[in-house]
Amino acid sequence: MDAGNFNSLHENLAKNIEEIKYNIRHSETLGSPDGVTMLERTKYLFYSLIKSLIDIGQGIIVEKDFRIPLNRADIFISLAEHGIIMPSVVPGVKKAVIALPKISSHGVSEIVLLVSESIADLHKCLDSFAVYFQLKEKEK
Repeated sequence: MDAGNFNSLHENLAKNIEEIKYNIRHSETLGSPDGVTMLERTKYLFYSLIKSLIDIGQGIIVEKDFRIPLNRADIFISLAEHGIIMPSVVPGVKKAVIALPKISSHGVSEIVLLVSESIADLHKCLDSFAVYFQLKEKEK
């Protein structure tokens, strides 16, 4: 992925993060009949965000020829080992990645808890990727 493609993706993901944060701040409505659409949208955006971060991370690992990750969560451990992302974000990102396959079966309270505990780390991870691509662009 080049910096131009990343910048467009980054902009969209940043908007999605803000929408997710808004929805979680108004979590009292997520369990109501009117909030079902908001809950489903939150799950979709959260799932898409995590998948995008996994894909970006995997791309960096392949590009830089880092060790092959054992699983999706290990992608972020590898990136932290090489200074691409901050080690402090790994637990939150890892928690979200591990929950990814079961996200559609989680209830409202589980979704709110998962998102609340990991969204800041996911946002920091995205910001770290932005720095990576900015530095990559400057090296050209």
